[in-house]
Amino acid sequence: MTNEGCENIIKKTGWGLCHYVLIGLCALATLAEAVATLTVLIVTPLLACDLKFNKNDIMALNATSSLGMAIGSFIFGILSDYIGRKNLIPTTMVIIFCASIGLSFSQTYFFISSAIFILGIGAAGNNIIVRVYLIECLPAKKRGSYLALIDLIWITGCVSTLGLSWSLVPSIIRMLENEFRPSSWRVLAGLGGAPSLIMACATSLLPPSLRYLLYRRQLQQALVVLQQMFAINNSQHANNFPLCNLNNCVRGDNDDPTINHYLDLVREFFLKIWRRIIIICSPFFINNTLLFILSKLLLFPSFIWLLIWKIHSTHQLISNQELLSNQTCTTHVGDMVSNFLHNCHEVRNSSFKHSLIFLSSFILGELFLIFGIDIIGRRISILTSGIVGGSAIICLIFTTRYDVEMALSILFLAFYSVIYTSINISILENYPTSVRGSIMGLTTVLPHVTSFFIKMFSQITCLKSTYAVASLLISATIATMPIPDLTNSPMQE
Repeated sequence: MTNEGCENIIKKTGWGLCHYVLIGLCALATLAEAVATLTVLIVTPLLACDLKFNKNDIMALNATSSLGMAIGSFIFGILSDYIGRKNLIPTTMVIIFCASIGLSFSQTYFFISSAIFILGIGAAGNNIIVRVYLIECLPAKKRGSYLALIDLIWITGCVSTLGLSWSLVPSIIRMLENEFRPSSWRVLAGLGGAPSLIMACATSLLPPSLRYLLYRRQLQQALVVLQQMFAINNSQHANNFPLCNLNNCVRGDNDDPTINHYLDLVREFFLKIWRRIIIICSPFFINNTLLFILSKLLLFPSFIWLLIWKIHSTHQLISNQELLSNQTCTTHVGDMVSNFLHNCHEVRNSSFKHSLIFLSSFILGELFLIFGIDIIGRRISILTSGIVGGSAIICLIFTTRYDVEMALSILFLAFYSVIYTSINISILENYPTSVRGSIMGLTTVLPHVTSFFIKMFSQITCLKSTYAVASLLISATIATMPIPDLTNSPMQE
């Protein structure tokens, strides 16, 4: 049976309540992950004030988060292909919750950095597995729009976290008569992790991924999942599900080794990792693999750090009232993260305001994808966004007017989100079920490692950073042009 046959089987389940529940649970899991991830950025300058950390300590803590994400994306990407998607989603939620609670009770730099590192592992793992799981449950004509919806919900989680932080931190400081207390950041860290515990319980109700069951040759269980989805979507008895041939729908894993010892289990695990790497680097996939790794590397700032960079450069423009070529305008991670506070007794309200404005830009981009990506396709979305977004960021260099700068920033960030989400969807569609998690993890490692080194060692002028961001966006667009566009087509199997 061809890839088309697999898509036809999924279509037979219909579209209805079951899909809405799956999408809703995945969206809420993504929301919880976003809340915990952004909380770290808000908490970092607060705990630095409480525990007397310096700017370099703040920089190192955020770099530690990126290192954790690099490890977490690789490990959980590999694990999702080895043991399945379903059980790993609540596992990552529990990791995020435990790390957040551990952060709220930590007293020393070592334990704080350890908690942030572990939180990065859980957040990156959840980010990958949720998307791999969901795309394997969706029919071809709805894959793009609902994957964009997941990113929209992630951004909504960031907006809610910023709003909550903006309301809590100033009131705590005022209530304590401008005397800083550790309770502020500890409460925020605990609140940021609380939704993850709830979603760890809720996502345990998700059914197994249909395509993964077929890959593992669990045909009877796959048929049960199909029947249940059909019954819920169509309000009919499960036995009314049409007859279908599940054999060869997904290229199966026919290896069934006899495990007699833990060493055999470890050996088999690494052997399968090697086999997946061989598939990803085979002549059929090698071009796509290299192009996807390059494009994701070029987009390494991702949503949050591009947001933080834009807030910092906007503040510099307002304070200097000069072109970004002013050499006093530098991008230093410690300064960028500390922008949420004037000092340890005063919140910088403009940072929260600009954060919400720029996050709204990402929302505009994701809304465009929700309504348009399955109509115009991945390639046209990426090409159009690269041209418009790249032009907007270059124009920023030549303006000193606040209103023009804000308009161009909104335009650039909106189209950056279009490119970022479209490339992730293309990665998921262009690889078979056997390596879908592995390739997502592999393509995410280098961006996080790059972020780690940038956060640890980089300090450049705003002008150079603006040129760099423009170059990265345009280069990522060019790199993805040869990638096959599988809009409304069967996924690679």
